[in-house]
Amino acid sequence: MPNSKLSFNWQSAQSAWQFYLQQTQEKTPHEEVPHLNITDISFSEAVQKVSSSVVSINVFRPKGFRDSAQLSSDQRIFDYGVGFGSGVVISKEGYIVTNYHVVANAEQISVNLPDGRKRFTEIIGFDKETDIAVLKTDLSDLTPAVFADSETVDTGDLVMAIGSPFGQNQSVSLGIVSAITYSGFDPRIQTDAAINSGNSGGALINTRGEVIGINHSKVNLGSSLAQTGVNFAIPIDTVQEIVASIIKIGRFQRNWSGIEATELIQSDHERLFPNIPYKTGFFVRSIVPGSPAAEADLIIGDYVTHLDGIKISGVEAFYRLYTKLPIGKKITLDIIRKNNRMKINVQLRERPDNTQP
Repeated sequence: MPNSKLSFNWQSAQSAWQFYLQQTQEKTPHEEVPHLNITDISFSEAVQKVSSSVVSINVFRPKGFRDSAQLSSDQRIFDYGVGFGSGVVISKEGYIVTNYHVVANAEQISVNLPDGRKRFTEIIGFDKETDIAVLKTDLSDLTPAVFADSETVDTGDLVMAIGSPFGQNQSVSLGIVSAITYSGFDPRIQTDAAINSGNSGGALINTRGEVIGINHSKVNLGSSLAQTGVNFAIPIDTVQEIVASIIKIGRFQRNWSGIEATELIQSDHERLFPNIPYKTGFFVRSIVPGSPAAEADLIIGDYVTHLDGIKISGVEAFYRLYTKLPIGKKITLDIIRKNNRMKINVQLRERPDNTQP
C-alpha cells in the first residue's frame, strides 16, 4: 500500500506492472485490465451491518473474603473478579449467544449495548462441549444479526472478527479462513483474524456483514498476549442448532451409544482385514456399562464397518453420523466378530452428562 510503513517499494511495483501491461499488449490481444486502487477497498458497510448486534459482556465472579491489616479484627474485604467477553444478539426479544467459558461460574452478568444501554442478564442454558451459552435480557427491541450458511464457508474467504478485546470498545480484525477443522467431533472455522481475550463470544463475519461463526479461542503459546495467527470460531450452523434446543428445552440433546472406538494403523488393518479397504470401520475399544451398546451385547474387539448400511470411514465419521440422528433412534451396526459378519441393533438414547459418546 502506498502509505504503508512496511519495507515495500510501491514505485518499483508500479513500474513492473506498467512493463507487464506494455509487453502483454504488444504480444497478445486481451481485454483491458481494470486498474485496482487499494484505497477503494473497504468493509465498512459489512461492519456497520452487524455492529449493532455485537455486545460486550461483563462477568462478576465472587472470589471470597480476605483479611486486611487496615481493618479491625471483625472486618474483612470481599473480592470480586470482573471478566470480559462479547456476545451476538440472535433475536429482537433479547436473546444473546456467547461462549460458555465467558460466563461460567458467574454470579452476575451484564451486557453493554453499542447504543450505550446496559442491562443485567440471565443464563437460559449452555452446552459445555461446544462452549455455547444463551443469555436473555429484558429488552425487546434489539437488532438481531444476519446469519450466513456456514456450509458455504471456504478456505481463503475474507473474514472479520468483531468483539471487545480486553474489555475495550468494539473493534474489528481482518483475516482469512485458514481451514475447517474439528474439535472433538464438532467443526471449527480456523482463521488468522485476531481473536484476543474479550473477543470470545463475538462475531466472525463475511464481507457481506453476515455472521458465519462465533469467535471461540486462539492457540495459546503460554502468554495471553501472544498472537499465533491460529484462532477458531464455532460455525453458525452449529450454533443455531444448539441455541434453538437451549431456548426450547434448556439444553442441547445428544445421542448416546456408549461405544469407545479406536482405529487401526494401515499395516494392522491390512493384516487383520485384507478383504476390507483401509479407512473402513473401527475397533470397539471399550463399552460404557449400562449404555445402549452394552445392552445390545456389543463386546470389546468387535469391528464395526457400517451404520444403517452406510460405510463408516473411521471413528469421527461414525460419531458424526449418529449424533445427527433423531434422539432415541434404533440403529443397525454391521460388525465383524471373530471373522464372522453380524448385524447388531442398538437403541440410542439421550446422552447423560459427563459420559463418553
